[in-house]
Amino acid sequence: VVLLDSIFRKSDILFVSPQMLNERKKLGEQSINKSLINSRRSVSLDVSEVEKSDMNQTMQVSEEESRIFSFFRERIHRPIFRMFVYHFLEMVFLVALGLSMYDPKDQSSKVEFWYYDYMTYIFVVSYFLEDLVDIFGRYRNFFSSFWNIYSLLNHTLFMLGGCLEFYGFKQIKGDNRAIVSGNHVVNVGATFVSIAASMSFFSTVRFLLLHRKLGPVVVCIIRVLKDTAIIFVLFFIIYVSFAIGTFSMFKPFTLSHNNITGDGFKMKADDLANVKGLFSAMFWRLFDPGENDLASIIKDGEVSMQFSHFVGLAFWAVYQAILVILLVNIFIAMMNTTYMNVSQCADLEWKYSKSYYQVQFLTPRAVLPPPFRLIYYYAKLMYRTKSNEALKADRETKIREYIILLHKLVTTKKKSDEENSIQDDFSDLRQDIQNIVSEKQKAMHVEIHELKEMIVGLKNEMRLLNSVASE
Repeated sequence: VVLLDSIFRKSDILFVSPQMLNERKKLGEQSINKSLINSRRSVSLDVSEVEKSDMNQTMQVSEEESRIFSFFRERIHRPIFRMFVYHFLEMVFLVALGLSMYDPKDQSSKVEFWYYDYMTYIFVVSYFLEDLVDIFGRYRNFFSSFWNIYSLLNHTLFMLGGCLEFYGFKQIKGDNRAIVSGNHVVNVGATFVSIAASMSFFSTVRFLLLHRKLGPVVVCIIRVLKDTAIIFVLFFIIYVSFAIGTFSMFKPFTLSHNNITGDGFKMKADDLANVKGLFSAMFWRLFDPGENDLASIIKDGEVSMQFSHFVGLAFWAVYQAILVILLVNIFIAMMNTTYMNVSQCADLEWKYSKSYYQVQFLTPRAVLPPPFRLIYYYAKLMYRTKSNEALKADRETKIREYIILLHKLVTTKKKSDEENSIQDDFSDLRQDIQNIVSEKQKAMHVEIHELKEMIVGLKNEMRLLNSVASE
């Protein structure tokens, strides 16, 4: 379905959810309605071209997605279905890996590859390449998760062991690895593959993070493994330090072993006097302390307590005391502390780990987990290519809408300016008339005042004449 969508359609089934698709349709319809209104109001643009483009857009928006693609789009964008697919493919890989390790059709006379071997190779290569992509894509965030580091180590061992095993089988005849040295390339590669297979099956405990009861237990196991790494560093320092001192004290008894007479000093057991026996004996004392005879120097059947011989025996006892009494108990105390810390906020720790595990299924690439991840990258490439074409078409549509809007604004502004100019002319005319009328009124007031003064003067003269005539 994804391939069909990438080749013959818009290649957006992985990247556009049903909700996003509906929103785009609504926005498209709104923009088309606006462009139709603007195109009807425009006069200078070619109306036939605008209507034709608007009709094409209307047909594209109103085009309904087929039921098949709509069905898969709805399911693809649900994280729960992505989890089902991922876990199902993980189970397929583990079944193929189990068959490849058991190899029921194995024959020592010749090297044969069966269908489950090819399935295992395909899965391993896909997982390894995906780890490399995550490293370059996420940089430091990749190494912040225990499971990312675990996965990288697991798949690296698979790839390294598989390459060595493939090269080694070309040097021997048949599939019988027991006839060659344990240091042979084929046996080294097979050992790496076996360790990686065990790690793959152990990684299924991560699925238990989805369970409310078992999830906190898994979180506790991971924390304790981190404590184990710390204790291992301390153990390695103590181990190497005491190994050097022990070997230095007991080495002379190996060098002069052939020259020792019956009356000379010799070791009860020479495990600490040779390199192979030394590292083996000192390591296994972690699980089985004791064996004081390994550091005992005897003469005539009795244990020697001379200074150098006694110090060697005491040195061996101090090593075991530090290892068993001190280091092991510190490790137990650290595990108890870790468990107490996790148990106090078990729900919070579990929810965080569960959310961190589930968040990987929110991205579009989780739809196609390995070994189908190549289809996702192809679909992503096609989506970007077709999206660029759609963006160009959308840009042209926006430019056309902008021109229409600009023409509308210019026309509106022109009309507004014309109306404002006419209104300004009327205002000027009105003001001129008012000025003329006011001037005429002032002149009439002056003339009326002068007439009043003349009338008053005439009245005064007539009064004088009347008074003179009466006398």
